[in-house]
Amino acid sequence: MIIWEGPSEIDGGPIMVIAVGTLASKANTKTGAMVQTYILRSDMGPFAAVQAGADASICGDCKHRGDGTGKQRSCYVTLIHGPRVIWDAFSRGIYRRVKPSVAGMMFAGQMIRLGTYGDPAAVPISVWEGLTANAEGWTGYTHQWRSLNAAWSRLLMASVDTKDEMLEAIGRGWRTFRVGTDPIENLEINCPASEEAGRKVQCIDCKACMGTGGKARVSIQIAAHGAGRKWVDEREAA
Repeated sequence: MIIWEGPSEIDGGPIMVIAVGTLASKANTKTGAMVQTYILRSDMGPFAAVQAGADASICGDCKHRGDGTGKQRSCYVTLIHGPRVIWDAFSRGIYRRVKPSVAGMMFAGQMIRLGTYGDPAAVPISVWEGLTANAEGWTGYTHQWRSLNAAWSRLLMASVDTKDEMLEAIGRGWRTFRVGTDPIENLEINCPASEEAGRKVQCIDCKACMGTGGKARVSIQIAAHGAGRKWVDEREAA
């Protein structure tokens, strides 16, 4: 279902949020069966958006976008899977429009992934507040943490890529999710759902990435993963 459509909070470009139910994510060994939300450009497909640099509307200044033309892209999201499938279904006109508050009631008692693809900060916070109002919990991450007000830190983790960024974000009142090596003692733990942690628990049960709105207080670290992780390794080596 389409739960919101409008101008990006990042650059004003036309974007939308499409939510899909848990059947679509049962096979995801990391997250488990969570409600998934895709933030997409509403005027072009995900491949075209990435190649034109128009994905800035949904991803902001995230370094994992690559060079702005689709090259050196280190984002763990594989466009040919979820984003392309969701876009194709949208293009066929199969999704109905539902208000975020109504969708929130429909997904009551479930875990919701805010921004399966795209940065939740591209969308008004009221959309996510309506969607999560009756949820069991959620996961959410943003690279826009420097420019957001404190209300966002309740919902989202600050996505950071260095230890200095992690310390800065914590100093600003955020919990963090850092892509990098070796968790910092007393400040971070390795993601329990990660491959390197042996996938001890799925996100649906962990609930550690709910910003400051959950019970967890320590921040999270994870090794670079996905098809583009070689670009992360090369940037760290440089």
